[in-house]
Amino acid sequence: MTFVQDAVFRDYIIKHSLPQIYKALLAGLCVSCPEDPLHFIEEKILAILKNQDFEIYWDEFIDKDKQISSLAGGLVYDLFGNPEDSLCISHLLEKAYSCYQKNLTKMCFMGWKRYILKRKAEAVRIQERMEEAERYHTQRGIRVAFIKWTVWVRLHKQNQNDAVQKLQKVQKFVYCRNIIMAWRHTVQDATKLREYFKKLERDIQESQSSETPQGDGQDRLSLLPSKLSLKIFQSLGVGDLLKCAQVCRSWKAITQISSLWTEINFSPESCWITDKTVLKLLNGHRFYVTSLNLCGCRLLQGSSLSCICQCKNLQDLNLSECPNVNDEIMKKILEGCPSLLHVNLACTSITNATIKVLSRCCLTLRSLNLSYCTNFSDEGLQYLITAKGCHRLTQLDLSGCSQITVDGFRHVADACGSLQQIGLNDLPNLTDVCVQALVSKCHRLTVISVLDSPYLSDVAFKAIAEVISLTKFHIEGNNRIADSSWKALCRSSPKLSEVHLSDCPRVSDVSLKYLGSLTKLRILNISGCIKVTDAGIRYITDGPCAIELQELDLSNCPKVTDLSLRRISQRCRSLTHLSVCFCENLTDNGFEFLGKCASLIALDITGCKIHDQGLEALGSNPSLRKLTAAECGFITDNGIKMFCRQCRHLQLLDASHCVSLSDRAMKALSFFCKTISTVKIAGCPKMTDTAVKYLTRAGHFLRELDVSGCCLLTDHTPSFLLCSCPHLQSVSMLYCKNISKQAALKLQRRVQQWKYSDYGAPYCLE
Repeated sequence: MTFVQDAVFRDYIIKHSLPQIYKALLAGLCVSCPEDPLHFIEEKILAILKNQDFEIYWDEFIDKDKQISSLAGGLVYDLFGNPEDSLCISHLLEKAYSCYQKNLTKMCFMGWKRYILKRKAEAVRIQERMEEAERYHTQRGIRVAFIKWTVWVRLHKQNQNDAVQKLQKVQKFVYCRNIIMAWRHTVQDATKLREYFKKLERDIQESQSSETPQGDGQDRLSLLPSKLSLKIFQSLGVGDLLKCAQVCRSWKAITQISSLWTEINFSPESCWITDKTVLKLLNGHRFYVTSLNLCGCRLLQGSSLSCICQCKNLQDLNLSECPNVNDEIMKKILEGCPSLLHVNLACTSITNATIKVLSRCCLTLRSLNLSYCTNFSDEGLQYLITAKGCHRLTQLDLSGCSQITVDGFRHVADACGSLQQIGLNDLPNLTDVCVQALVSKCHRLTVISVLDSPYLSDVAFKAIAEVISLTKFHIEGNNRIADSSWKALCRSSPKLSEVHLSDCPRVSDVSLKYLGSLTKLRILNISGCIKVTDAGIRYITDGPCAIELQELDLSNCPKVTDLSLRRISQRCRSLTHLSVCFCENLTDNGFEFLGKCASLIALDITGCKIHDQGLEALGSNPSLRKLTAAECGFITDNGIKMFCRQCRHLQLLDASHCVSLSDRAMKALSFFCKTISTVKIAGCPKMTDTAVKYLTRAGHFLRELDVSGCCLLTDHTPSFLLCSCPHLQSVSMLYCKNISKQAALKLQRRVQQWKYSDYGAPYCLE
């Protein structure tokens, strides 16, 4: 209803031109300014009513004679427009209509948009609910399937366990049957061996009780109980046993007891041992031999070496430096000795064929030494992977095998995962990649030796530290390893007990700081580390390692001074061996501190600037047994005398190239040190036959003597040694031009190691 009234009213206003009348009345009032505005309006309205046909403009009621000023006219025109703008109203109506239509369209569009958005939100909500329902349905299906699968797996495992138990019962039955059969065969073999041994003992007793010449078997040794005499003979070597067998029948019977030949060491007799002797001993005691050492036996040929295969119980075999060992001989030995645990083939001419047989036959092998064997290749090491043998190796030495490449080390790592000790010395082509390939799978390594491997860098040592915990580590001649590597190694290997760090110029005091924190360190060698100073030694003496440290080598450390010796003597209570060779800053004051180190047993001061005063202070150490003072040019006879007067239990003295020493020094040594066993006076030009004669006073214990370069010695020296030194084992008489070869050869028959030359001494010994 209201809408209809509004329309009628609007039509009425338009029909009667009410807006135009209002404009005209208002313009007339504003311009004419009548005195009675109401009367003016009344007159104008009456005029309009009388003449309704004319069109009314806004200036209709303004008097013509009254001119509108420009300002007022402009204002009025601005308000109501010019009379000529009669078409403005229709234009405004169009604009109003357009605005109205636009607003209406906008209102409708916004309403439609809200509707669409509501529909979309509803659709999204329905989609989410559908997805949630689908997930629920999927999870429920998975849960049901999982429950069914779990029931099936439980049932399957139960069936599998039942089957495994049945198989285990069968396996145990078969295993027990095999054990019983093997035990039965072993008992039968043991019974046969026991009967054989009893028969052998009866034969020995019969031979001992048989008719004997007068006086045979009546010596004190023969009268001792058999167990005691056997114990005495066990301390003799092969050569001595063979000599004893020629004394009398009773001694020969004792030397034929097989328990004396379980461990045969031919190496000390390598210069004369022959095939005949080896064949005789091995054929007679082949069932009892468990250890055989033929190191350096260059005279042995194939016949005696092949005889080793008859030693079925052999466990330890050393054929190093035997030039006649080849693949054919090794094949016989390895196939005939299945119980081998330790094999040493260093410096032999074996090839890949021997390694192939090793990997096939030696199922129990624990230690293998192939050092300096240059005829095998990576292909030979690959056999270690394919066969069953050598997988239990714990020790492997590949030193000097420069032909091995990265592939070879990969083969070793794949085949020998149980390795605990490995030697890689003298490998100038050893690189970081080789070490990384090795340690990638050998995580049980505890001992590594890489002496003279100059191309290894921190990369290799950090790779070792990442996967391995070491107890022993040896490195020498490497100028790439830095302090950061030792930081990593000491953190990963807190149980390091032995460190050999020689000739590594980049190692400084910082490395010693990390080494000093090791609680198990017993042996430390930092010789040739020229950056080490007293501050580094202080890390060692003040750290936890000082308690357990037993051996320390500071040779060629020029920055070490007396202050370090003072700390060592005060803090290292367990130190037994100390070497300070060519430490040029050490003086007598430092050696006086070592005289108070009660635990010190062996001391090496080669090339140091020690005088008689310092040597006398060292003599006050009651525990000192070995002193090496070579090339100490300031030591005199008086110093040796004062030292020996206090250190009466000295066993070794090396005074080589101490040019000031003379016969008086040896007189004091022999008088005060009755237990001296090793004397080295090479390069002492003042020594004469009288010095050797003095030494023979202590000849009962003298075992090693070096008089090389003592040009004043004559043929009397070998005579003195032959008469008064029955236990002499090693003698060196190089460059002794006044000792004849005939006299020297007489001494050769009495000693194990003999060196002699009668030409003039070289410049270094003059």
